[in-house]
Amino acid sequence: MNPMNTTKTIERTSTVLGGRCEETQKNMKRLMAQAGVGEYKSVRTMIPQIPGSKDDVVFVGLNGVKFYFMRGRSQEIPEPLVQVLSDCAVI
Repeated sequence: MNPMNTTKTIERTSTVLGGRCEETQKNMKRLMAQAGVGEYKSVRTMIPQIPGSKDDVVFVGLNGVKFYFMRGRSQEIPEPLVQVLSDCAVI
């Protein structure tokens, strides 16, 4: 029997990397400093969900530093990361 994609299975996918998304938000200033970015502005951005995809967490790398963001939620994202997401056609 093949499991269907339901809201519950998609929510489970979110919980796998959900902790990393929370850590990214809590430690944003430290992570941006590690990436070599001094001052920056944050932009309220929503990364769109992809219908039918289990991929609800987006990974962004900047100068060797890892950032994780949830799809489908409005959130504050630093402009340099928004630029990376835009260049990769994620947003």
